[in-house]
Amino acid sequence: MAIATSGKTHVARSERKLARQKRDRRKKSLMKKAYEYSKMCNADIWVGIQIRESGHVFIFSADASNFWSFVGSQLGSYYPTPFHKTERDL
Repeated sequence: MAIATSGKTHVARSERKLARQKRDRRKKSLMKKAYEYSKMCNADIWVGIQIRESGHVFIFSADASNFWSFVGSQLGSYYPTPFHKTERDL
């Protein structure tokens, strides 16, 4: 038996998908800008983003002096496990 879906459900789903894609592009752009800033200004950078909806944490670190290392150790027991990115990942 086929289940009929309304057009509204399909539209809402594609709007959520577009919003998620936009969010992911902005996250990637923000991390790339942080990397560029760290290189241009010779600065230690740590960026943390938590998505409220899912609880996922995304971390970017360009930290040659380990100034921000204490933050990573505090997030070690966090669930869901944070996604770590470094300058080599960009």
